[in-house]
Amino acid sequence: MKKLFKGLLALTMAAGLVACGSTGGKTKVTIWHTYTEDQLEYLEKTVADFNASQDKYEVVAESQPYDGFTDKVYQAVMAGNGPDMIIHYASEAAKYVADGKVVDLSTVLSGDTVALMSEGTKAEATSFADGKLHILPIVSSGPVFFYNKAIYSELGLKAPTTWAELQANCEKIKEKYPDKFGFAFDSETDGAQTLIMQTGNKMFDNDGIYFNTPEVAAQMKYYQDNIQKGLFTNSKVGEYFSEDFNAETLVSYIGSAAGAPYLKIEYGIGIVPQGGVVEWVPAWNRGMIVFNYNNENRAKASGAFIDYFASPEINAGWCVACNYPATFKATMETQTYKDFVAKNESFQYLNAEHAGAFPAVTAQTHARKALQTLMSQVAGGTDVNKALEEAVKYIEDELAAE
Repeated sequence: MKKLFKGLLALTMAAGLVACGSTGGKTKVTIWHTYTEDQLEYLEKTVADFNASQDKYEVVAESQPYDGFTDKVYQAVMAGNGPDMIIHYASEAAKYVADGKVVDLSTVLSGDTVALMSEGTKAEATSFADGKLHILPIVSSGPVFFYNKAIYSELGLKAPTTWAELQANCEKIKEKYPDKFGFAFDSETDGAQTLIMQTGNKMFDNDGIYFNTPEVAAQMKYYQDNIQKGLFTNSKVGEYFSEDFNAETLVSYIGSAAGAPYLKIEYGIGIVPQGGVVEWVPAWNRGMIVFNYNNENRAKASGAFIDYFASPEINAGWCVACNYPATFKATMETQTYKDFVAKNESFQYLNAEHAGAFPAVTAQTHARKALQTLMSQVAGGTDVNKALEEAVKYIEDELAAE
């Protein structure tokens, strides 16, 4: 029986080597994904073009069901028979760092590709427990400021560039329209990040939590005061504040730039207001992750494909296919991308130069919940210092449990 088991195991391992190893003189690697329609068409074309461009590597794109995708990837990678690459968030890569199951991309990417990253994207891409580069962000998105153009025009208001200007606008709106709210964050978690990071504070990393400061408390008090005055709101009728905005019970909100097509009234767009020590806006980056099977050839093959995929023209085409903004300045300078952005006005207000992302820790889901709870408690009248202490304690407990 033992001999039979060993024989079956050997056959299984051999099959795995054929699936993701050297075939016909080429090193074969796979990318698992859940893309459909335009994204699927562009990804398959890019894979085919890369394969035709050289004779050392072969990439195979394998479509997977959306439901349960990350769980399936995790189980397969830990069993040693998963994909070589996926496109996902940094928080997904963080799950594999402690077990050494993700490749340090700085060892397989060209220096030119690594140099494409801005300081903000590089900070996220290296914010893992070991400080190594485990993701290359290739598309992004983020929030912008949407406002009711008719009401702003009627009251002689301009899109605010600071939080003080936003409050002044909301006071004029409340005076004219007492039944309307002037402003809301579509995501309180991203609102908390913004208010925290603009103070010049870090949020947290694997070594500690840093946002319980007087400067952050002052930002939370600003939010609380404006909620209590009825200028801001954190209560929505539908799933998104865009629905309240369309119903004209909400005059402005900060929400995803990709949400512009869902707005039914005439709107204007501005940047996320600033006003702290530093300029900062959230970015939601998706990037390439390479899994480590202790096979240098497979890692190099994956790196070569990412070099190709991240090149400005190819990356610009991917942004168009996904309808997402770019993370690389070189991509933004291509004519393909400029033509794309010209048709997507909201993307022009993302303030990408000052964009930053959520720390890539495995407790990210819990940390995001803590920040959302912080904002909800503050909005509900909880003492801001008490709310901050509870948020810090929650994240500390989750980090300690990792």
